[in-house]
Amino acid sequence: MKNSISLLLGVVVVLVVCQSSQAGAKRDPKADMNECIASARTRDLTFKHDMALFMGVSQERMPALFCQRLADGIRSGRISYSDINNLQLDQPTEIWMVLKGKPKAAAPTQAQAPRSPNFRNCSGIDGTFQVPASQKCPLSGYAHY
Repeated sequence: MKNSISLLLGVVVVLVVCQSSQAGAKRDPKADMNECIASARTRDLTFKHDMALFMGVSQERMPALFCQRLADGIRSGRISYSDINNLQLDQPTEIWMVLKGKPKAAAPTQAQAPRSPNFRNCSGIDGTFQVPASQKCPLSGYAHY
């Protein structure tokens, strides 16, 4: 699997550099894509099998789809240099979702607890808590004697 990560890292670096260098000197994106596909095709059978299985495609389709998804991820901004650093540090990265072909994950939203007419929400040093509606919220941070 380390070989897979090193190949992935190499391909991502090549694609990121090629994409960023296009601002200065125009390069043919098809040539970059062809280089990526050729590189993925020449990898060992284990890598191709593992990556095809991970991506949910056949081994024949894997090289082209692998490179296409990486290029699209870089173009859309879902893959950046920080993702490469995260890969090297074994930290979470968006690259795996891009390779799987999954859309960007929605930001988690925190649902509020249903409000009960019998209780009142109070907040203090220890966070939010409830008291019976007939009581007032205690002053937070002050000792009561």
